[in-house]
Order: sequence, then C-alpha cells, then structure tokens
Amino acid sequence: MKRLTSLFLLFISVVLFAAGCSSNNANVTFNKKNKPLPDYVLNSSQKVKETYIMASNYPKVLSQVPCFCGCGKDAGHVSNLQCYIDKMGPNNAVEQWDNMSIS
Repeated sequence: MKRLTSLFLLFISVVLFAAGCSSNNANVTFNKKNKPLPDYVLNSSQKVKETYIMASNYPKVLSQVPCFCGCGKDAGHVSNLQCYIDKMGPNNAVEQWDNMSIS
C-alpha cells in the first residue's frame, strides 16, 4: 500500500509539473459553473490565473496532494486544494476562492 501511495504521489507530481511547464492553455479553460475569479487572482500573473483555474478543473487530484507550506497549522488546510478553493458546492462548482496561494 505504501508503494502504491508513493507511485500515486509521483504521478500527481509529474502531471502538475508537466502542466506547469506547458504552454498549451487547453487544460486551463475556466468553467462558468464556478464563481468568477476574484480580483487578487485577476490582478496576478498569467501563471497564477492558470493555476487557480487548474485547481478548479481538477479538485479531486489536488485534494490528494498534501500542503507543505504550513497552512495546515494556521488555516486548518488538509490538502493543496484548500489553498485555492475555500468552498465547493454541487458538481464541484467553486463557491468561494481562497487567497492562500497568492501570498
């Protein structure tokens, strides 16, 4: 089981790394079911915008990735998803964004 978990985390890391290095924006299409991106994201770099959109597109993936920035102690986050999205509703629609990943 430990090996399977390690392989899964390695796979997720490779996928996120590849997505971050890619210049193809096909996977960063904003879904209209989500609450609009807040100004603190819109006023950031293109990479930040893409990352927030990717978080909304792949919530199940990010919910499996632990957060290592220390926000678990301060904000109670248990996964990387919570650094981008504060509240999700039906059909994984973003109802509230989180500004943790901006700071």
